Amino acid sequence: PNPRVDGGGIQVLQNAGIDVHVLGQRSSNGEKTSSDEMEAAKDCSNLVNYFVKRIAPREDPVEKLEDVITGKKRRVLRSIAGRQKSANKMQQIPWPKEESVAEDDKKNSEFAEDVPLSSRFLESIDQALWDHEIVLLKLNKVVKKKKGAKIIGGRIAEILDAHVAQVIGHTALLYRPAFPPVLDLDELAEEDTANANSD
Repeated sequence: PNPRVDGGGIQVLQNAGIDVHVLGQRSSNGEKTSSDEMEAAKDCSNLVNYFVKRIAPREDPVEKLEDVITGKKRRVLRSIAGRQKSANKMQQIPWPKEESVAEDDKKNSEFAEDVPLSSRFLESIDQALWDHEIVLLKLNKVVKKKKGAKIIGGRIAEILDAHVAQVIGHTALLYRPAFPPVLDLDELAEEDTANANSD
């Protein structure tokens, strides 16, 4: 379901004599779909759902987050993240265990500019951002210094059109509005300002 292309891939495969079975639909010979196939179809649908959100053209032009996130909005994001973390509701994504990094590389901030970012890791962050808008990346398995966390957080934010709201130690707080947005940062920033002025 890529809106940027014409489609017709299944027909091309069938015209080439390839038997195509679409998960979640009856096969051409009338066999029912098994529960395992239905589960796989659901997983694929969920995966495609995030892909479609990422590539779908939007009616309103999307402003770069760097241009619209003010200091007040960053403060609101940090406040929300703090409350979520205190309530154990913060969406946290650690560096993948299977992507081990040598201790010497962790100390080298320049390494952070070149360390490979796996597509699986990026997909998990992308999915979490669509679902939660605010995500805390735990990067202690890949960097030893705040500078390295800032570099990796910035690289990930650039790839996923997100914003680095905060870097503390080995963590980077990312924000990206969902489609449609859940948090109204303009309203929350105004409330925050009004509360600060009433104190």
